[in-house]
Formats: sequence, C-alpha cells, structure tokens
Amino acid sequence: MKKIVVLFFLLLSFYSEAQVGIGTTAPNAQLDITSSNQATPVNTDGVLIPKIDAFPATNPTALQQGMLVYLTTTTTFASISKSPGFYYWDNPTSNWIGLQTNPTSNWNLVGNAGTNPATNFLGSTDNQDIVFKRNNIRAGYIGDPIISAGKYLNSNTVFGANSLVNPSINVPSQFGIRNTAFGSNIMPTVTSGNNNTAIGDRALFTDSSGSNNTAIGTGALFTNGIGGFNTAVGRNALVSNSSGSNNTSLGYQSGFSATGSGNVFLGYNAGFNETGSNKLYIDNSNADANNALLYGDFGTSPKIIRANGQIQIGNPAVAGYALPTTRGTAGQLLQTDGAGGTSWVDTQNNISIVRTNLSANQSLGTSGWQKLSFNTIVFDTKSEFNTTNNRFVALKAGYYEINAGYHTFNQSDTNYYGIAVYKNGVEYQETSAHHYGINLISRTINCVVFLNATDYIEIYAHNVNSGTTIDAFTGKTYFEIKQIR
Repeated sequence: MKKIVVLFFLLLSFYSEAQVGIGTTAPNAQLDITSSNQATPVNTDGVLIPKIDAFPATNPTALQQGMLVYLTTTTTFASISKSPGFYYWDNPTSNWIGLQTNPTSNWNLVGNAGTNPATNFLGSTDNQDIVFKRNNIRAGYIGDPIISAGKYLNSNTVFGANSLVNPSINVPSQFGIRNTAFGSNIMPTVTSGNNNTAIGDRALFTDSSGSNNTAIGTGALFTNGIGGFNTAVGRNALVSNSSGSNNTSLGYQSGFSATGSGNVFLGYNAGFNETGSNKLYIDNSNADANNALLYGDFGTSPKIIRANGQIQIGNPAVAGYALPTTRGTAGQLLQTDGAGGTSWVDTQNNISIVRTNLSANQSLGTSGWQKLSFNTIVFDTKSEFNTTNNRFVALKAGYYEINAGYHTFNQSDTNYYGIAVYKNGVEYQETSAHHYGINLISRTINCVVFLNATDYIEIYAHNVNSGTTIDAFTGKTYFEIKQIR
C-alpha cells in the first residue's frame, strides 16, 4: 500500500506541469477522467463533489470563485430557502447559485404542481420591469407606473395586441398617459390622448389626441381622432365621430352617423342618422326626429322635448289618463271622459246649453203631477237631452241652472196649478198657485241644481181639472238647461 501511495505522488510530480489523465494515457484537458466503459458504465463511474449539509458560516472569497459543492438538505442562505442540489460560489454577488432544475424552485415548460401562491410567483424581486416577447417581438409589459412615467407605457394599462402601440415599429406610445385599453387594436396611433378608457376590438381605433373618452364595444368611437369627453357603449356606438365632443351614446350602433357634439343617444340604433349637435334620441330603432319615441334639442331656447307617441300620466286603465295623439283645432278644449281618455272638444261644446219645446199641444190628466213631454230640441251643445223620455241627462258633474215654463189655454176654475223640477224622478223644486177667473194659466220656475254624471232632470206640471191643455207655442212653453260650473 505504501508503495502505491509513493507511486501516485511520483506520478503527480511527474505530470505537475502537464495534463493528467485518470483511466487514460492521452488526456484531453488539464484533468481527464474516463469511465471504465463508456458504453456500459458501472455505478462507480463518476466524480463525487464535496457534500455539505449547510453552507459555510463564513462566506468564501474571490479565491474560491466558482467553487462547487452539493447541498444535501434544504437550508436558508441570505434569507432565501435553498433546496438540495449543486451550488457554485458567485463572489461578485456573494451568493450560492444553484445549478439544478427542481420543480419546487423552478417553473417548468410543461406545468407545475405543488405551488404556493403565498411564496411562488412569476416576476422579479427587484425594481425592474417585466417584458414578454413572442418571436422576439414585445408582446406584453408589466411596469411600475413610477418608473415608466415619461417612458414607454406612461402609466397606461394595456391588454391586447397592437393596443396603445404603433404596430409598424412595435413601440408603445411615447406621449399618451393614463389610458386604459382592453382588447386588440385599441388606440394604436395615439400620440397625446390622455385619460381614455377603451374596451373592445378597434375601440378608439384612430384616436390621436382625443382625451377623456370612454369607449366600450367593438368599433365604439372608431373614427375619433381629437374629440374628447365622449362616452360610447355598444358596438359601433358613435363609430363615425371624429372631432365631436361631449356626446353620450348607449346602444348598438347608437349615434352611428353622429359627427356633432353634445348629443345623447339611448337605445338600439338610436339617432342612427343624426349628424347635428345637442340632440336627444331615445328609441330602439333608427327612427328620425319625427318618429323616435323621444326627441329633444338642447340647443334651442327654450329647450324642447318631443314624444312621438301617446303621453300617459299614470295608467289610464287604473287611475291615470292618456292625452290625445292628434292636434285640436283653434279654440278647442281638452276634455276627459272620466275613464282615462281625453279628447279635443269645441269651446261651445265644453259646457251644457240646452233648450227644448213641445212639438204639439199636450193634454193633461187629472191625476196631479205629470211629466211634460218636451220632445223638440232647439239646441243641445253636448247631446244630453233625450227626447224619448223627455229628460236631460248630464254627461259630467257640475252645477246647472234650470229654467222652464208653460202656458195653458183659458181655464175657468179655482184649482191648484204648479210646475216642478224633478231630479232623478224626485221633486227638487216647484212653483204653484190657485187659479181664479176665466183666463189662461202661466207657471214658470228657475233654480240651480248640482248633478253628477248620469243624473237627470225632468219638468212636471200639476193639474186636477179636466180639459186642461198645454199650449205648445215655443215662446210660452219651454225647458232650458245651462251648466254654470
């Protein structure tokens, strides 16, 4: 054994200034160790690197730069957990650098398991931006807004291909700041536009210096270049606007052709063909100003709002009413039917004015009170007198003045004669007296009565003498009704 050791040191001495080979007589490096059989090696063919259970308490120096060890257990170095494996000393960073690929400390191309979101992450541990590339072309960027201010994305938030980036040179915008883009081809040529928010393919596609715009939907504010303070929600909403500002458009293709400012469009295709300014459209079609459900103009004095349909206040079927959809004529008044409907009526027809007469002399019986058969209408502004049953029937509630009178031919008796107003078949007021001598008899009555709709008024005469006949002359026997309130 001693002879072998002596021989070994003699050999080392002999080759101290030459290459050393172990298992070979023709070394190809300063130290060349060959296996016992390259094709079929045994389990002892290899080199054992020094094993350590923990890193040295005192760091190596520059003289040990590149020194290799094998860590056998998990340990902590500089507050960082180090898993078992090969490590070399990197003196410039004063750190042990691992050589191993270990699923517990490296991300694999085919996926990872056993990760802990509290400690595992993709990114940097220093104050540096993260750049993602595909085909060596920038495809994504994560940066600290403070570091990137005035540089690259300028505090912009971008998710999507060719958004806030000039696709011809693949460089982010150098001027626009505080823009938010979600989707492809959003603001690809923006230069000085600020504070814009765009979601959807080609939203704010041609924006250059327009600021404070919100575009949500494919093609929303597509043509906008310099317009600002616009809000467009819906595919192709305000798609044609290039320089208009202060527009609000909500709905698919709402404000499609708009190029003005200060417009409000609400609904599917609302204001589709409008190109002016300060207009309001609320509809679910491309109807024009004369057919949209609601149309308005903020630019006139006074401002206008137009409903191209029936206006209802409350539900007419319950307790509200509906206004007419046609224009009344000069002097007409709006009248309700009490059941939710309204209509235009002529002024003279708005109140009740009625006069009636007898068509022929009327013989009275001797039974006392009996109705006079007024059956000839002189005028009736609201068609409220019924000649079949000789009565006035009110269409609406109100106060009515009643004026009536009759004459008889000559009578020679001392009987009691009277005239009375009957309301709903019950005597309301009468005028009566006894007759003396041989002459005609005249009785008149005037009163005011409150009537509800459908209440009716009739005129009665009192007679007990046979042969009494009412004179039908229109100037003597009459029945008048006038609504006074």
